[in-house]
Amino acid sequence: MNQNKETTTDVRFVKTACQSPRHVRMQTIDKPATCWEFVEDCLWEMFDDPDEFVTLTIEDIKEHVRFVQAVLQDDQTIVQLGIEEDDQIRLVEKICPQRECMDIFRKFYETTQVTGLEDYTPVEFYK
Repeated sequence: MNQNKETTTDVRFVKTACQSPRHVRMQTIDKPATCWEFVEDCLWEMFDDPDEFVTLTIEDIKEHVRFVQAVLQDDQTIVQLGIEEDDQIRLVEKICPQRECMDIFRKFYETTQVTGLEDYTPVEFYK
């Protein structure tokens, strides 16, 4: 982050409803994820394109994680979680290898769970 600008982690987003059991969004895709292989293909596409992102949203969440998203930044994979708190979402993130990113998305797709939440830190935004 730019050292001259002040940042905050106290940023919340409006919670929106997911209209399908599992949904994927990218730059050019916004549709239901009917199988894991589709999500996996989207992640591989993101790993090949530094301008791409992948967001997997779940309709029926169990542990306050509404979505998992990933993006490449400076040749690193950043995974962010959208954590529901009342009617708002806050973002937490961590840097991880591609394989771990795949594992996080797969577990979330199959179980709606994310393990190791203590390893994620709040996302910093410029004020």
